[in-house]
Amino acid sequence: MRRRDWLALAAAGAWAAEPKNKAPVSRETLTVKMPETEPLRLPNGVTLLTMEDRRLPVATVVFRIEGAGQIYSTRRGVAELTADMLQEGAAGRSGKQLVEAASRLGATLWSATEPGSEVAAVNAEGLASRWPEWFELLCGVVRQPTFPADDFQNRRQRWVAGLRMQRPGALADQRLLQLVYGKHPASVTFPNAAELASLTPEMLAAWHRERYTPSNTVIGCIGRVRSSDFRDRVDKLLGSWSGPNVQPALPPPPEPLTARRIVLIDRPEARQTEIAIGGLLFDRRDPDLFPFILLNGVLGNGFGSRFQRILRREKGYAFSAYSNYFTGRYPGMWRGRATVRGDATAESLDIMLAQLRQLCDQPLAAEELERAKRAAIGGFALTLESPSQLLTNSYLRFRYGFSADYWERYPAKINAVTPGEIQAVAQKYFNPERVQIVLAGDAAHFRGVIEKLGKVES
Repeated sequence: MRRRDWLALAAAGAWAAEPKNKAPVSRETLTVKMPETEPLRLPNGVTLLTMEDRRLPVATVVFRIEGAGQIYSTRRGVAELTADMLQEGAAGRSGKQLVEAASRLGATLWSATEPGSEVAAVNAEGLASRWPEWFELLCGVVRQPTFPADDFQNRRQRWVAGLRMQRPGALADQRLLQLVYGKHPASVTFPNAAELASLTPEMLAAWHRERYTPSNTVIGCIGRVRSSDFRDRVDKLLGSWSGPNVQPALPPPPEPLTARRIVLIDRPEARQTEIAIGGLLFDRRDPDLFPFILLNGVLGNGFGSRFQRILRREKGYAFSAYSNYFTGRYPGMWRGRATVRGDATAESLDIMLAQLRQLCDQPLAAEELERAKRAAIGGFALTLESPSQLLTNSYLRFRYGFSADYWERYPAKINAVTPGEIQAVAQKYFNPERVQIVLAGDAAHFRGVIEKLGKVES
């Protein structure tokens, strides 16, 4: 088990512990010193973010291509399949040859873009002693993918098979996205079988030519690699890279949610029900972020959160219960999730909505707020053990124009949040009358009770 795994278990245990027999807690604010990094823009438009970190004999390189994410594609599946297919053949190598070459060099390659994403990511991680060689493989994957027809057909068939095997939880999550985002592109999930059938390798190649361009690319590197050596290698391998200067514009923001909607996905004879609730949030730069981090921790992020404590430990209704959120350059969303016994569906949903109402109506008790702050700062401290997360932090600071000391001040900003600020943020985003609700399970267990909350859609 790695050191950071032990630390994660220790932090989770502290958050879940009962108040009695507590160990002493330091009241000092975590001191953070991020590795130095300064964005460097090359003549062809590529931006470099390099961080030397000599703790481990490895290196990580990430290409992030702005404008190549799903949110910008007008045809469902093109952006996702393009990113997914990059490793199936590139720069004179087949997909198998790429995997074998990376393995011999002690490296792995990975690429993807998720639904709702603004960027595509192409990553490699491997031995620092061989980084020039595996970095060349990675550059070929980004610049010269071939999208072979046979591999495209196989990948498409796997996606179609995956659609047929979707679990109720995935269906509930997809429907929740549609309720929250409406006509906004972030509501779009993976394409259906008919949409997949209409795609061709040529469409992927065209998307790649248009969007995978140097002016939209940020390359981050962290590990036992000198910044000057990385710059020289990029110049050699990518100095001649060119392409259109696409300036992707965000779509109009999603419409505000003014009323609660309830959707039921009936799964006769299902023994469990998947509950998904959620709503719109803010963009990543909004000052509401820091109170919301604590609010989410209290509600459902961690073993000591209210959802976990009530639904799982006290009532025994839930197999899992949690909440999470995401934010970007457009308004993000929060989501509460629980997998519960079918006969406990109505009461479980009532508990979840009651907790939202309580957070809106009552300030947090001092002890609960203190626990949430310790968990948030402890979780942040754990991320500093991860080179890839340090690189992500550097990228977020660059992408959103945060101050040079943004991450150094992060613990202090968490510590400065007051109960009044948390309650105000809860009232903005957790109003139960505007929450969107999706239930996937055997409707015979709960339809009559759920209909008392309002009109039920299918």
